[in-house]
Amino acid sequence: MKITIRSKLIIAISTLMVVLFAVAASLFVNEKKQEFAQDIYLNMLAFARLTGPTVAYDYDLYLAQNSFVYFNRDLAKIFKQNADVGAIKVISYQGELLYDSQIDVDEKYNGETRKISDDSLMSQVQSKNISLQTINGEILFLKPNDGGDLIFVDKNEKPAQALKQGTLLNYLMVPANDKYAIQYTFDYKNLNDRIERMRMRIIYLAVFGIMLGMLLSFIMSGQVTKPIAQLVEGADKIDKGDFTARVDIKTRDEMSFLGASFNQMAADLEKSIAAKIEQDRVKNELKIAGQIQDQLVPDDDEIPKIDGIQIAADLVPAEEIGGDIYDFIKIENRLVMYLGDVTGHGVPAGIISSISNALFYGFATLGDLKKILLEVNRVLKVKTLPTMFMTLCLMQWDAVAKKFSYASAGHEQILHYKTKEKIAEYKSAGGIALGMLPDISKHVNEMEIDFQTGDYLVIYSDGIPECWKNEKELYGPERLKAAMEKFGTLADADAVKKAILADVKAFAEGHQQMDDITIMVIKRT
Repeated sequence: MKITIRSKLIIAISTLMVVLFAVAASLFVNEKKQEFAQDIYLNMLAFARLTGPTVAYDYDLYLAQNSFVYFNRDLAKIFKQNADVGAIKVISYQGELLYDSQIDVDEKYNGETRKISDDSLMSQVQSKNISLQTINGEILFLKPNDGGDLIFVDKNEKPAQALKQGTLLNYLMVPANDKYAIQYTFDYKNLNDRIERMRMRIIYLAVFGIMLGMLLSFIMSGQVTKPIAQLVEGADKIDKGDFTARVDIKTRDEMSFLGASFNQMAADLEKSIAAKIEQDRVKNELKIAGQIQDQLVPDDDEIPKIDGIQIAADLVPAEEIGGDIYDFIKIENRLVMYLGDVTGHGVPAGIISSISNALFYGFATLGDLKKILLEVNRVLKVKTLPTMFMTLCLMQWDAVAKKFSYASAGHEQILHYKTKEKIAEYKSAGGIALGMLPDISKHVNEMEIDFQTGDYLVIYSDGIPECWKNEKELYGPERLKAAMEKFGTLADADAVKKAILADVKAFAEGHQQMDDITIMVIKRT
């Protein structure tokens, strides 16, 4: 049976609606369950601290004097104040269970002494701190700090990891006075009821949404498939040699544009020579664009000179216009440097790299690397497409303080060759690509490198580690590290740069270059 495009659209949209509702509902319910459980825990903690001394006082006043009715009356009032309390126990510091609300329902217990045999429970009873037990059996204590806030500790009062939000608990143990501890057992029936009601409401909403989505997809698919049928009929006529075939699509949307393009294509089939001229024109413009981009990338003799470091850099584009870029901006005794890689390559990537180049020149005077990245990202996010972004490593050498610092925006790790140890190691990178989020302040940090005399730093784009030798083997970061350790004894940065590029080229063995290759080598002199 032949399945039409319309059927496929209806099935795809309906399936998408089901999946989206299911995932959203699951995440929402789980999040709410954690919130409810956390609220119950906090309310129970406050409730237990407030009512614990009262329960102990009532025990001494009534139950210890065999006045069970009065004690039971006051305890009933306490239960009414918090529906999440399942049971209350009164335990003496000697480990005797004096009262259990689940067992001692009608009268005071007068049987054999009920002793606590569990050592861990006894440690909670005799502790001066509030304690709790999770449903997984984990026991934690709550100790007031110097500020009066409760912090989590173990039984030896050493700091312990806090509970995750939404963790379900079995009970709280509260030291009420110098004689008794009060145990409050949690009852999650209300929580489960609330979650179940929420789940049912979501199911009703999901059913309504899916039905509405199927109805809309049925209507919208008809508007899409009818013009497509006309295009198929027109293409069939052209395939048979009828170049006068035209389509009449007046939907006032992309399909209308596609219909006009189809009609134009039919008319242009007889003008192949004009099309060839147009192709040559585009090729020439790409060549000019590539020449313009070359002007943005400094040659070796254009790299600013500054005390303390020696620099060599190079860029090998995969096409006429590349997406990689690097530059140097000297500001008094500081040299700001960056190496970036825009997603993809070609004209779009070249435009983004050109915009970024201008932005870094404008914001370089801010001094703080993080501020520079935040400002550049703010502009790129607004002025570029959502699908375009750039990874970048922004660096700064302070010739007076002899300090090398950097901030990474999702770029490759810096490779640091230590001359004394004759080893190379990768430095921490991190960050997030520029242009992805409106605010990346939480993802970007400025870091320093202990850059000793004779050391090398290698900054590069992913074109080097992702250089292909064949369809299965990449150059990879480990090979780059080994190459740096091999060439680390060379005389200067330019020699190291050329040696690494030659090693990458030899590895590729003539395989097509798939991405721009950019490298910057810095030596501490």
